[in-house]
Amino acid sequence: MNCPVCGKEMEKGKVTTDYSRGLFFLPPGGKIGFVATRKGIEKQGGIVLDGPYNTNLPNETEIPAYICRDCRKIVMEY
Repeated sequence: MNCPVCGKEMEKGKVTTDYSRGLFFLPPGGKIGFVATRKGIEKQGGIVLDGPYNTNLPNETEIPAYICRDCRKIVMEY
């Protein structure tokens, strides 16, 4: 995949978290409540990339992604 900013080839990898409640995009001012729910996140204009997990059990979230180290941009699909 080529970088949408500079056009150079991007490096394949992943965005990951460990022991998390999930992975979410939130707009400015968006917050994850005490109990994270898909409805609560989407109501704020957010996007659930993985989860939500409301448990103390370990979990790992992985989203395939591409990085341009020159532009410091990450591209991923959800």
